Amino acid sequence: MALQRSARAVAVTALLLGGCSSTHEAAPPPSPGPEPRVTAEAVGGRPETLRVAPYIDVTAGPVAIDDLAATGQTDFTLAYLQAPPQGACDPAWGGRTPLADATVTGEADRITGRGGNVVVATGGPTGTYLESVCSEEQLAGAYRKALDAVGANRLDVDLEQQVTVEPVIRALTELQEDRDTAITLTLPVAGVTGFGSDAITMLKAAADAGLKVTVNALTMNFNAAGGGWGRAMTLAAGAARAALAGVWPDKSVEELWEMFGVTPMIGVNGTGGTTKPADAAYLLKWAKSKGVGFVRFWSVNRDTGACGNGTVAANCSGIIQTAYQFTIQFQKFSD
Repeated sequence: MALQRSARAVAVTALLLGGCSSTHEAAPPPSPGPEPRVTAEAVGGRPETLRVAPYIDVTAGPVAIDDLAATGQTDFTLAYLQAPPQGACDPAWGGRTPLADATVTGEADRITGRGGNVVVATGGPTGTYLESVCSEEQLAGAYRKALDAVGANRLDVDLEQQVTVEPVIRALTELQEDRDTAITLTLPVAGVTGFGSDAITMLKAAADAGLKVTVNALTMNFNAAGGGWGRAMTLAAGAARAALAGVWPDKSVEELWEMFGVTPMIGVNGTGGTTKPADAAYLLKWAKSKGVGFVRFWSVNRDTGACGNGTVAANCSGIIQTAYQFTIQFQKFSD
C-alpha cells in the first residue's frame, strides 16, 4: 500500500492522563525483532545531524539506490514505521511489511554500503501509529527493533495524528538515555503562521524532559493566498522556527536555526500549492541564508516526471520534470 499525503490539520494533542495510559498496560508484547545490525555500544555517541536526507516511501516500492548515486545524495530517511491496522504493538513498515523484509533491509544496506546513513521515520500522515497503541516501554522497544533492523541510530518521529504526548516523550527519553539516539520531531505547519498550538505542546514537553532533538517543519498541504508557493513555504517555515524561541529560550538564534529543518512535498500537494523546481530553489536559498540545519523532502519515489498531469501519486510528482531533479537540487544544500 503506497502512503499518499493529503490535506490535514495539525493534530498532535496532549491528553493529560496522570502521566500514564492504563489502557495500554494489558497490550500483548510485540513479536521478537530481527537480528540487530547495530548495538548501542557500536553507535559510539549521538550521530550528527544529516544536512540532507530525503524520504523514501518504503511502501511504494524500492528506489534505485545505485542510480541515485549519480546525484551525489547518500543519506536517506526510510518511512514509515507503524503498527498493523488491527492495532497491535508490532512495528512494521507501513504497518504491514516486516522489519526484516529483504527489500527494505537490502535498500538500507545499499545506502550504507555507499557510505550513506539511514534515518528511520515513524508515524506519517495516515495509518496506525505505534505511538497510539503501544505503552511507553513497548514503544521504546519498538523503536530499538526498527533501528537495529536497518543498522541506524537516527529516529524521525513524524506526528500528524493525535497522540498522547507524555508516553511518547518518556519512550523517547528512555531510548536516548539507552543509546544516545539522534531524534527529530517532525510536525506539520498549520499554514503561513507556522506550527499550531498542539505542535508547540509536543515541543515544550520534549524541552521540559530534557530531550535533545531537532525540529522538522512539514511545509506542505496548506492553503496560502498569493505571493507564490515558494514564498509561502518560507513564511510557514520562518514562523515555525520563530516559535522555537519560546520553547528553548536559553538557545541562541544561531542554535535555534541549526536545530531546525524544513521538508516540502515535491510536485503537486494534496492541498495548497505545487512545489516546482523554482519553488524548491526559492526555499533552499532562503534556508541557506538563515542557517537552517537540515532539509528533507517527500519523497524520492515521487522524484520523477512519469505523471506530468497534476496527479497526486506515490510514484511521481505530478509535474513535468527530469528524473531525480529535486534530489540533485536538495543535495547541493550540503555543499
